[in-house]
Amino acid sequence: MEAPGKLLSSRLISLLKNGQWEKDDVVKLFKALVEQYNGRNEDFRTWVMKLLHQVEIHKISVSDLTLHDNKIVNHVEAKINEIKKTDEKTEKTLKDVVEEIQKQGNIDEEVMAQVQDIVLSVSDCLSASTAPHLQGIKQHLFKICKAVQKKSKNKITPRVTQMVSWCILVLSKSSRLLQILTGEGKSCIVAMFAAYQAMNGKTPDVISSSPVLAERDADEWSAFYKELGITVDFNTNKSEEKELKKCYEHQVVYSTAVSFAADFLRQRVLRQDVRPKREFQCVIVDEVDSLMLDKGHEVVYLSSEIPLMESLNGILAKIWYVVNQLKRLETGEILGPIQLFSEVLSEIINDNKNINPLMQIKLSKGMQENMTNALKELDNTSVVQIVAFLTMFVQNFPQYFFKLYQEGHVGNLQKLDEIGSTSKNNKQEISLLLMGCGQCRIVYYEEDSLVKSLSKTIKKQYQSESAKVQESCIPGRQDLINGKMQTWIVNALKAKKMTLGHEYVFHGDGVVPVDFSSTGVVQNNMRWGEGLQQFLEMKHQTKLSSMTLIANFMSNLGLFKKYKNNVYGITGTLGDPTELELLKKLYDGIDTCKIPPFRRRKLYELEGMVISEEDEWIRTVCNVVKHQVTSTVYRGPRAALVICETINRAGIFYRTLEDTISEENLKLLYVNNNMIISKIEDEELQAGDVIVATNLAGRGTDLKVCKSVNEAGGLFVVQTFLPLNVRVEQQAFGRTARQGSPGSAQLIMCSSHFSDSLKQVISLSTSAISPFRLLCCLTPQMSHCVMENLFEETVNRCLKNQSSQNPEAMMSALTGLLTMNSFPFKESNLEKAKEARNNEVQIRLSRFLKKDIKKIIKEEELFSVYLDVLDSIYNMYVFSDQLDVIVPCFQECWGLWLMMHFNEEKQTLKEQLEVDLLIAKLKLMCKQSPSSMVYYYIRSGNNLRQKGRLAKSIEMYSKALEDGACEKIIPLYNRALTTIMKKDTGYITQALADLEKADKEIDSYKSRLDQILKYVEKSSREQTAEGKTSLAKHFQVKHIVIDQLRMNIKDAVMKLKSAESRGAEVKLTEKLTFFLLEHINFSSLRVVKELPVELMHITSLGLDTIFSLDTIFSLSGFLSKMVKSF
Repeated sequence: MEAPGKLLSSRLISLLKNGQWEKDDVVKLFKALVEQYNGRNEDFRTWVMKLLHQVEIHKISVSDLTLHDNKIVNHVEAKINEIKKTDEKTEKTLKDVVEEIQKQGNIDEEVMAQVQDIVLSVSDCLSASTAPHLQGIKQHLFKICKAVQKKSKNKITPRVTQMVSWCILVLSKSSRLLQILTGEGKSCIVAMFAAYQAMNGKTPDVISSSPVLAERDADEWSAFYKELGITVDFNTNKSEEKELKKCYEHQVVYSTAVSFAADFLRQRVLRQDVRPKREFQCVIVDEVDSLMLDKGHEVVYLSSEIPLMESLNGILAKIWYVVNQLKRLETGEILGPIQLFSEVLSEIINDNKNINPLMQIKLSKGMQENMTNALKELDNTSVVQIVAFLTMFVQNFPQYFFKLYQEGHVGNLQKLDEIGSTSKNNKQEISLLLMGCGQCRIVYYEEDSLVKSLSKTIKKQYQSESAKVQESCIPGRQDLINGKMQTWIVNALKAKKMTLGHEYVFHGDGVVPVDFSSTGVVQNNMRWGEGLQQFLEMKHQTKLSSMTLIANFMSNLGLFKKYKNNVYGITGTLGDPTELELLKKLYDGIDTCKIPPFRRRKLYELEGMVISEEDEWIRTVCNVVKHQVTSTVYRGPRAALVICETINRAGIFYRTLEDTISEENLKLLYVNNNMIISKIEDEELQAGDVIVATNLAGRGTDLKVCKSVNEAGGLFVVQTFLPLNVRVEQQAFGRTARQGSPGSAQLIMCSSHFSDSLKQVISLSTSAISPFRLLCCLTPQMSHCVMENLFEETVNRCLKNQSSQNPEAMMSALTGLLTMNSFPFKESNLEKAKEARNNEVQIRLSRFLKKDIKKIIKEEELFSVYLDVLDSIYNMYVFSDQLDVIVPCFQECWGLWLMMHFNEEKQTLKEQLEVDLLIAKLKLMCKQSPSSMVYYYIRSGNNLRQKGRLAKSIEMYSKALEDGACEKIIPLYNRALTTIMKKDTGYITQALADLEKADKEIDSYKSRLDQILKYVEKSSREQTAEGKTSLAKHFQVKHIVIDQLRMNIKDAVMKLKSAESRGAEVKLTEKLTFFLLEHINFSSLRVVKELPVELMHITSLGLDTIFSLDTIFSLSGFLSKMVKSF
């Protein structure tokens, strides 16, 4: 334990640095305490430290302890106890609250006078059961307050600050956002205002930051709403159309922005009858800053099965395989995959039209004159031979310049040679790492050149031989490959850098994103786009999904704008002036106001620390936590909350703290919102308890502490990283010092975790320290130790010789010590980091306004064009009997168009979309697929077959096969089925041919599956658990299902051959696709639950029916067969 003398000096220094007391005021207080000690029967240092601790935790200022003549009060201890008791009992008056709001200058004085009148009138009547004399808004507020008294969870009476907040919202002529600190009863204000809107005939939507909170608040306030005759529900646990429709018939609906946006899309796009009569009249948003700023650009979309996208998984697997062969050097270069030198040279020759591949050049002895054969002979050559060959090559083709390297002992590049003219004019420079045995790697100096090179190489392998010129701008498979290859490669490189437990976690049978920088929420229903999701699944060999084609969407910005000027929000942190200005630009007419707390806030912020080494950072945080939760001579043990940036780092702290904190006290590792939050919120934290968490605990979590912890100083919060912005920082610190209780917080960060831009800012100001400057930094530190020792010795001397006690000597020593600590040894890295962080926020907000918002508006304008055309399709009689075919196809066309054309900078993009969608619609009217996609023909064929139009159905399946379907199994199978149903002359022969072709196609399909799995497994560098990976099991399920289809086909082929040989007919029995599994022995399988999912998948691809055959005797067929045999 720290020596008592040092503890005393540290408490006095803390009051100066953290308590924001001036040096002279600290000396004045200490002098008063020395004079008032009067030989008490208690250790002097302990007594003083206890009082100083009370001054800290209760945020007592010098003015609170000063008389009118600027002297410290005569009885400091008694005054401190008086302040404590007063604070615990006293709430701010209406006059105090109104005056604090008026000082902000955000609300008109007349409005605040009206607020004061309403609250005063209602407050005077709350002891009565009725107040018939109150009219209008006053009567509404009275009824609402009485309902809160009777039916709220704790039977509370709304506080003055809550009634003032309600009045400001009610009297606002347009949208209004309120900042109300955590613990001030925001959910009560939301319920009160929602009730007022409902009482006036509106249907308010209440948005919470999570489904858990939406359901909690709706349940907790249901009795309150019922008391007022208002119906309430939440939609977050509902998915069925009838359930949702019934939910939206209630007056007040609680939900999340995601659910409200999704239900709008269900109503508008899918034509589900979920909220037919509910308008966007009014929205009340909790944690509004996060939704409007941090997540303002987030988009909700309804996913749908797009058959085309699954066929791209093979290409993604190839990209992942290639990317995992790359090697990044510490010096920044990237080495391409290991290749034969002949392959590299062949690519050079093929890329240059000026080089004839069969051109004769002078070659070394033993090589053939023909270039092609010469290249093959290079496959096993030495480094020396390759250098010699390139020397001759450059003599013939001087436009090339080669930089050649070999690998050094420590894996670095060692320059070997440079071949070619040093003139840079029109030179194609190629850098190679030569490895011997004819092998080499291309050396890339920038990621952009790497991406372009890999894109060109991989695209060549997937060029469609039958690619047709498109008559419209609706792209197909080959267009996606050509247009998106570079994006996919960039995302594969990104996936390699991403870390499990940082940007994403495992959830269910896959990976899901984590909003680690802002809320810490595990985003269970979100997936990455553009192949990133699939690359992460390949990285960990989880179940492989298909890329999603976004064909419908609603952003948070778009959702809020639907409510026009009726957006009301509440949050604990509105942000800085720049962020507020951005909100006003995004939402016309929106006003803001900060509501003061109902009691004086007692948050005590300790001086932050920036530590360079990670190990030291971990030790420092753990030591600080241990100190706070351990009793000292001047206070009892407290409880602590450790907030970490990522799940991984939270795990590190948890495991480290296990060595020093008892199992009983190390309460919980709270890093995933899929955990049960009630474990944290329902129980009081006891002395010595520690919670380790991510940002999940930094917003919306209500932590309660026991009485002894409050008396010791309340909950201690340590944030172990530099938050994304001031709002995230304030939200974390808002977990403590709630409702007038004490609490403290501290930032302790590791500079090695800073972003590159932050590191650069700090290094610029700390690099190249001269010996003189270093001495200047060290001198104050040494002086501090000297002054601290001097103060301790002076105190000891005075206490030992109380008869000759000289307080002035102690004051002089203290003054010297505090003077030394009044000036920082050097400029604070913490302040520099925060300043750089705030600059990044400015840049991010500017980009958000200039780029992200424009992108959102552009997307939604194009989406509105699609919706208009979609409406016309629903209204056209010609499509009325095949909407289930036309609409999905049209949706795919729009989604593909958006994916390929959105980034085009055209003024006429909207007009181009209108034309392209019109062409697509006309093609659909003519029973043609509007793009190279064949799935329209398969779906249309199924639709026609079900309606008995068999000839037309066969025609559609044939078109699917003519257009070069990526997977031909289903159209062949379905055409055979329809051919048998039609029973034209020769139908058995025709059906037999289709089924035999389908059987062969199954071999190709299984080969492609095996190739994907092979690519992924070869790329994995992680140790997998015993048994099969989730990916292997996923592909096993695909094999099982396709093998069952093959058994069905072989059985049909056998029956058809038998019938053909005997001149017989066949009887067809149609079955649902699920009957493919009727012959499986489920007891021997470990993947039973995955089989129905795969069956649903192949059904979505168009295999909607399977069939079985029986041969039946046909006299005419038998006689015909007999005649032919003679």
